[in-house]
Amino acid sequence: MQDNSWQLKINTVLTLLNNTWTERGVRTDDEPMQQRFFQVTNAMWQTHQASLASDDRTVLVNKLNSIETEQFGFALEGIGIGLAQQDLVAPSDKNRVESFVAGTSAAYQTMVYLGVGLMHGKGRLSIAKYLNTNDLVKAWPVIDGYGFQHGMFHWREFLDATANPPAEFSGYTRHIFDQGLGRSIWMVNCADVVRIAQTIGAFPANRQADLWGGIGYACASIGGANRATLAALAAASGSYRFALARAAACAAKFRQLLGNAAGYTTMASQVLSGLETATPDEILNQAPKKLPANIADIDAETWQWYRVYLIADDLATDDLAMLAKVS
Repeated sequence: MQDNSWQLKINTVLTLLNNTWTERGVRTDDEPMQQRFFQVTNAMWQTHQASLASDDRTVLVNKLNSIETEQFGFALEGIGIGLAQQDLVAPSDKNRVESFVAGTSAAYQTMVYLGVGLMHGKGRLSIAKYLNTNDLVKAWPVIDGYGFQHGMFHWREFLDATANPPAEFSGYTRHIFDQGLGRSIWMVNCADVVRIAQTIGAFPANRQADLWGGIGYACASIGGANRATLAALAAASGSYRFALARAAACAAKFRQLLGNAAGYTTMASQVLSGLETATPDEILNQAPKKLPANIADIDAETWQWYRVYLIADDLATDDLAMLAKVS
């Protein structure tokens, strides 16, 4: 019965994607790209379902170990969605998300908290507590995931009508929201480069670098785009190519830190940057060591380093082995 329920959820999400592509009139002839979207969705929904059924670390670690390594980051997002949903509808003495990520690396926590943002963004729930915390490993990924879900589920308002971020966002958090929104543009436009450029081009100029950065991160992290598509994307980004390339390098670096590096992510980073032999570290070698104290007034370009900033002093850890030690 549980398997049927899980499959029903998967089918619902895939139907939603197909309906969105049809309504938006985007190209859907790139079957490998569609398959990548479906694979990512599948990994997220499997762990989402598992984390709705149980918050036991051992159970969830076993589920993570059953997911293809390549999809590990997306599986972590699924756990973030499910545990955040449990915390919302059945609160307990412990916060399930915080308990699950305790002691893990910042890169690992970032992926889980992206899922927390996804859960809140779909229903447009308040994330005020994350906006009012000094724990940036929590706050920034939640905002990113929140922006992504606004684009995925509320695209008529936030993409077609180019609505501003919700009023509670200001300063730096608006840039992070738009980065997440940009990631959604890659999916709701099914990697259609022409439509992506049209969608972003309708936004005010002061938001476009963030949106292109979101595209860069999504296309590199998800994979599936061939070299010709990546080259077309780089050309379409125009003066925002550096934003696109830096975000792609962030995606490659994050995959390295999570232990699931993929050749296609490095290729995307290289093609989008035009540096065919560069490593992600070389592309990111201008990342600042720390951000200004007043994060409300951060330079408009600095958002693209936020992931690198979070993991700058983070040592690689065997997160799955740590999680398997039930406290």
